[in-house]
Amino acid sequence: MKKVFQKAFLFVATMTLSLGFASCSDDDDPVTEGNVVPATELSAVANTYVNDIINPTYKDLRDYAKVLKDACDKAYANAKAGNLSDADITDACEAFKNARREWERSEAFLYGAAANNEIDPHIDSWPLDHDQMVKALNNQSIISGIKGSNPAQFIYTKHQHFESVIGFHGLEFVLFRNGAARTAAMLNANETEEGMTSVKGIDELAFAAAVAGDIYNMTSLLQYGWNGDATLGSWLASNCNWVIDGLKDLEDSAGALSSAGIGYGQFLLNATGEKAWFPTWQETLENVFVGGCSGICQEVYTQKLGQAYRVATGNGGTTEDGEAESRDYIESPYSKRSFIDYQDNIYSIKNSLYGTRDVTATTPVANSLMTIMKKYNYSGYNALNTALDEAIASLETAKKSGIAFVDDPANAQVKTCIDKINTLDDELNNAAAWFRALKVSK
Repeated sequence: MKKVFQKAFLFVATMTLSLGFASCSDDDDPVTEGNVVPATELSAVANTYVNDIINPTYKDLRDYAKVLKDACDKAYANAKAGNLSDADITDACEAFKNARREWERSEAFLYGAAANNEIDPHIDSWPLDHDQMVKALNNQSIISGIKGSNPAQFIYTKHQHFESVIGFHGLEFVLFRNGAARTAAMLNANETEEGMTSVKGIDELAFAAAVAGDIYNMTSLLQYGWNGDATLGSWLASNCNWVIDGLKDLEDSAGALSSAGIGYGQFLLNATGEKAWFPTWQETLENVFVGGCSGICQEVYTQKLGQAYRVATGNGGTTEDGEAESRDYIESPYSKRSFIDYQDNIYSIKNSLYGTRDVTATTPVANSLMTIMKKYNYSGYNALNTALDEAIASLETAKKSGIAFVDDPANAQVKTCIDKINTLDDELNNAAAWFRALKVSK
């Protein structure tokens, strides 16, 4: 969400602005609980983080987004031909789940390309504004646009009046209802949602295909932003140059790549050298915890779970905009996959810390954040590891309960998840402070 991105970006921006003050000699740093840490070891940890976690996650996200685009294109084409099948919708739903999984497992590193280029609010704004969806699908100029010569370009350039209903959650609305895939019969008929009974299912499928194409383009931009691959950059320029042109209007964007003109991955790995995001390894790795992991942790327990829970239990407050909090402030209500999304968010933290994308792993890889903390005697290692395991376990219990979050946001299991994830956030910030205070050899 846009607000969380702003918080994550503000941390990175603050760190960047403070470079002149933070680049003091390593000799000025306090001694850690263990030995002096060689810079080469921290460089290896950062390399694992970028090349074994971030880059492959974004590659898989783009690959699955292409499968999603193709599945939605096929469903729309078959609907136009009069032979839409349940299998077409099921295939699109499965493709959605796969792409969605990789996106949610990227949310512990939303800073950088995703934040500065506003990719997150573009493809993952929620909750879906039902009234805005009603207006969009009843607007014949929009329907004409998504059936035009370049539907994905239309979504990107003309979405100003329906920006909350594009991306994953607009797709979710078309493909799912009440926790299940919709059927061909449903999409061969008119909508049944309030205010939409004149909307044709085939127009919804046209909308889905256009949105899926836009998601594919934006995930391509995201992958390129981190890996800086020239071939992918050329593909973007040839196939969807409008997403690059659109960056010129964004306040925090330096273009598709970082402000140094290189991918954000190399920008991060250049710590202590030229064209570096941060001047020290301490700040670089602290940002993984604060700008990355803690940012999504806070969003999950304070907003994704917290807002609807507070309202449902009679403790609703006001938002940053001064509006009343809402019981409907729930992500993924139509697919009823909220707990799955939130667990994947915590898995993104685990992947970042363990240095592997195997979410079942019980042992961190050699060059990982967890391993470096253990090797150099971080006293909070066990507390962090336990908090991580318990946060994941609480969401696993909620997933298997048979009670969807949207159906009972006041359920006691929600409070358990909130508490466990809050504890994890505390431990992440404790670990961040430890990295900030590391004494590093030259």
